[in-house]
Amino acid sequence: MPADFPLRRVHDVIQAVFGWLDYHLHQFEIGDRLYGAPEYDEADIYGKHLYSDRNVRLGALLDRGVERFVYRYDFGDDWEHVVTVEGVLDPEDGVEYPVLVDGARRAPPEDCGGPPGFHAFLEAMLDEGHAEHEALMEWYGERLDPDDLELEAVEAMLGRIRASRRKGPAKGCRPSSNRRWAKRG
Repeated sequence: MPADFPLRRVHDVIQAVFGWLDYHLHQFEIGDRLYGAPEYDEADIYGKHLYSDRNVRLGALLDRGVERFVYRYDFGDDWEHVVTVEGVLDPEDGVEYPVLVDGARRAPPEDCGGPPGFHAFLEAMLDEGHAEHEALMEWYGERLDPDDLELEAVEAMLGRIRASRRKGPAKGCRPSSNRRWAKRG
């Protein structure tokens, strides 16, 4: 992931890798600050101000020594991801970023009830005799292979992010570094 990505783009990448559609609010927890989409925040969250995730770049976090932070998505399902810097590398010539370095297994579907709901979803989807199997098959729309990463779909979504990056930085943004991050979920 490029170091000049603002946290909002990190959110986009996580959404792409999980196959989620950005239906819910999100926030990043970095030290004692929360970052997210303040245009949707009518009041401070938990008594804390919500800073814009468009204004903080990964490179700036690295420069401050931040190597780990929390990404939270869908406050009802409460998906919590710890994002950890595994390395800072120079970009490779001819490679467009972000890229998927590694992965395994299918991501949980959006709106399945968070970690406990996903566990119940998997149990029912993998057992044709389960009382909820047919209803979940109809809701999900296809058979589930939990070992299928859906690489083609993930790459398509990341390709859209790369394509938007080719158009140049968004108005008012300027790249601050050529460094890139490697992320572990």
